[in-house]
Amino acid sequence: MWTELPWQGEPVPDDDPAIAELSAIEDADELCRRLLESPWGWGSSSRCAEAVDLLAGVCGSGTLPDAFLAMLVCTCDRWGRVTAKLIGAVEGSGILTSTDLDELAESFLGEEVVIEYPFLWACPRGLDLASSDEGEPGFVADEDTMAQARRRPEPPLRRWAAARALRSDPGRLDDLLTSTRSLPPRHREAALQGLLDAADALEEGERRRLVRRGLRCGVGSVRRSALDRLCELDGPEAALRRARTDANRAVRAWRPATSAATRPGPPTGRVKRASTLDSGGADIAAGSRA
Repeated sequence: MWTELPWQGEPVPDDDPAIAELSAIEDADELCRRLLESPWGWGSSSRCAEAVDLLAGVCGSGTLPDAFLAMLVCTCDRWGRVTAKLIGAVEGSGILTSTDLDELAESFLGEEVVIEYPFLWACPRGLDLASSDEGEPGFVADEDTMAQARRRPEPPLRRWAAARALRSDPGRLDDLLTSTRSLPPRHREAALQGLLDAADALEEGERRRLVRRGLRCGVGSVRRSALDRLCELDGPEAALRRARTDANRAVRAWRPATSAATRPGPPTGRVKRASTLDSGGADIAAGSRA
């Protein structure tokens, strides 16, 4: 069961035919098909609530996994500017189960998501490119023709996924640090920020190792997060001394957020390790390619 949110039931804007078209879909498989057919053709919107409404309206109504549908929604260009708010709203809505969220996180950890599916499933009218006048052979799509779609999650999705994966299994720290090295710089730094977000799941020794890694990062915002964790471990004075040596003025200006930030938090419990995203249904395979 999902928790009804304040925006549920709000009317679809009359001046936005794209979301009106998507909202009229009543089947999860059909929504997946439409999002695969045109990942960029739905305009741009900062209303992440409408994406959550789409999920709430069709989740559980098709043969494809809900985590797969959520991945397509979260990586649709329409909501590319608000992915941090979107993934927070999806997680907080209760629409997806904990297992679904773990699978969704796994799909955001690789360099890109590669989806293979029957071409005619996403394009039922088919494609027939006749032979050219120069005698070059044509191309006809049939039931055996496969197509691929690639999605690269935005950095906020990387951050959320890394944090959730580490909290789910703190023993994966080395694996997560290694796997995220292959990501582009902004994405790699976002993943490291996510690991620091979930550092309270680690034993002290591993937490200190992660803090050292964060303090070596070239991005000031990541170093500031590492200082927050250092403050929890060694107190504000130690973190302030480290901040004063930083080359970045914003990092040098770091201050403890609250007095509570100086007290180490209790480690979180473990939950079952996430499984990989399995598309099922219409012979669609979704996975992350490093």
